Amino acid sequence: MKKYIIFLLFCIPSITYACKGYVIGFKGLNNLFDIVAFNEYANKKDYCTRVYSWNEHLKAIDFINKTHKSYHLYGYSKGAQSVGKVLKQVQRKPEYVITMGAYKTTDVNFDKYKVKYDNYFDDSGIGQKSPGTFLKVPHYEIQKEVNKIIGG
Repeated sequence: MKKYIIFLLFCIPSITYACKGYVIGFKGLNNLFDIVAFNEYANKKDYCTRVYSWNEHLKAIDFINKTHKSYHLYGYSKGAQSVGKVLKQVQRKPEYVITMGAYKTTDVNFDKYKVKYDNYFDDSGIGQKSPGTFLKVPHYEIQKEVNKIIGG
């Protein structure tokens, strides 16, 4: 019995602290999202994941406020707009922000929040005023392409 209790005491801290941080992702319209590419990105960062629909930014804010772990924000397509909404409302800012496939009228210039960020655009972003890198890939493949570029 004593060995069992000691074993449990050693396991509990590793379960409790399994995530050193989170990548909080936002899906696009109709929940379009390359979950495989997203998980590859998070695994490369050695972070756990949380995924929300583009219109669930309040749920994400609630999660951010309840955890004290580091986090990244990750927005795909319409989800890039959600990233902006989260940044406006959270006190504790993310370590890093990345958006992919934001539409040309979506404001993804996050300089005012003083966070490190990168934006990647496809043809849907032509005319975009925010800083970022344009990629010649179809909208549905941009997450995978970004992983190739950044090593995700």
